[in-house]
Amino acid sequence: MELFTVTLIFIALFIFLIHSIEILAYAVRLSGARVRMIASALSLFNIMVTVSRLANMMQQPFTGRLIDNAPEENALAFVEGQFRVIIGSSTLGTIFGILYSQHSLPFFQSHYSSFRGEGVGPRTVSQRIFNQIHTAGD
Repeated sequence: MELFTVTLIFIALFIFLIHSIEILAYAVRLSGARVRMIASALSLFNIMVTVSRLANMMQQPFTGRLIDNAPEENALAFVEGQFRVIIGSSTLGTIFGILYSQHSLPFFQSHYSSFRGEGVGPRTVSQRIFNQIHTAGD
């Protein structure tokens, strides 16, 4: 049986994204604090963390299936190798999040500044979407 299966690659990519989102959530919170919009920052931070934790919970059955599908002989070494790939993927996701958070701070700060003038309610979001569609048609 092969070490790298489609399921393992799927799990590794999912774990990479989960850890990147976890780290970038802290950048969202920091950028909100820098523009003095702490309530919006905490709200967006909590949304991002909740989504990443939900995604982590959703991938756990797939990880359990790796153990169930391990070969009979030398199963421990096989599962150990697959879990090393998953742990490496989480490490790379964390490193990516750390490196990219410095570049994402100005992006998040500019979006917080736009919230200050227009607000963030459902009416504002629908107006933004309508304005983008309207200007795209011109």
